[in-house]
Amino acid sequence: MDVSVIIVSYNTMELLDECIISIKSQTSVEFEIIVIDNNSTDNTLEMLTAKHADVIRIENNKNSGFASANNQGIEIAKGKYLFLLNPDTLVLDGAVDKLFKFMEKNSDIGICGPKNFGPDLKLQLNCDHYPGLWNIFVAYFRLGDVFPRMRIFNRNMMRYWSYDSLKEVERMTGCSLMIRRSVMDAVGRLDDRFFMYFEETDICMRVKKIGYKIVFYPDAAIIHYGGQSALQEKKEHIVNTTAMNYYLPSRYYFFRKHYGKITELILRMMDLIYGCLLWVKNVFRGNSAVRTNRLFQAKTLIRFGLKY
Repeated sequence: MDVSVIIVSYNTMELLDECIISIKSQTSVEFEIIVIDNNSTDNTLEMLTAKHADVIRIENNKNSGFASANNQGIEIAKGKYLFLLNPDTLVLDGAVDKLFKFMEKNSDIGICGPKNFGPDLKLQLNCDHYPGLWNIFVAYFRLGDVFPRMRIFNRNMMRYWSYDSLKEVERMTGCSLMIRRSVMDAVGRLDDRFFMYFEETDICMRVKKIGYKIVFYPDAAIIHYGGQSALQEKKEHIVNTTAMNYYLPSRYYFFRKHYGKITELILRMMDLIYGCLLWVKNVFRGNSAVRTNRLFQAKTLIRFGLKY
């Protein structure tokens, strides 16, 4: 078996159907598709039975999280390569084949990812540096917008780079990652203490530490719908309130695991201070939708910042 495509599904029936169709129509190497369903309530399982009976599926009786569910798929996967793919994606122009052939020719690469486009075919930034206190400080105070030509202020999602060339990177977003099975076996599974977010950053860092490269391969491409989920209101970023409750604990755990408790404590203090500033700035904001969302963000940062 060349490639095991592993998809974690949670109430994404229609997107999952389109994703599977795109894999089947665009892939010629030997592959299997494994879907791990985290207790969906939208007839996902019925859809798989009716339209994709050849797909291997694991049915969980609860939402076990992204990392844990992927690990279930990895355990039964037979492929030489593991392609971790979100259900809200479409494979374009033989992307799986291209990633497979590229990794076959480059044995020093542990993880490889394609170029990502949104449904409007605009580029999505999916490469980044490791998270750190400086990057978070720059993001909080939008210094990249103030100094758009200075690389030191635009490390977030590597905005200083065009994304049109082959490049070794530190980490990639987890919506579409091809991982060498032997490398995954060497570093262990995804850390399931990350319920959601940062599990891909963690695995990229662990793979890098044992001497393998993380590479962005632009000749392969996918469409990723999820990158469009952030709302905009008069150019004001609106925070996904549900995601934030998962994002912050995962970020704290990542910092504690890789940088130590002191660095985690500094991060919590930064979140607490920024949360307070955000509250003051938005408590009297005129736009009620933005005000409500920003105050939620502020309260969440303060709550988690104090929860050490």
